[in-house]
Amino acid sequence: MKLPIHLAVLDFIGCILVGLGMAMEFAEVNFLPEAMQFEKDGVVFIVVGIALLLPAVIYILRGLRQG
Repeated sequence: MKLPIHLAVLDFIGCILVGLGMAMEFAEVNFLPEAMQFEKDGVVFIVVGIALLLPAVIYILRGLRQG
């Protein structure tokens, strides 16, 4: 079973967003310009990143179930 390239790209972008969100939330590092910052922007990055990670995880789990 080989992971399709579009799922690998989504997974990569999701990992980046989760990492940035954790840095924003826990280390208080600001990656966004001041005009674009809002409260709990790190949490939003983490949630969006996890949402982008899910398709690859579901694909892998379905592949494991099929044998």
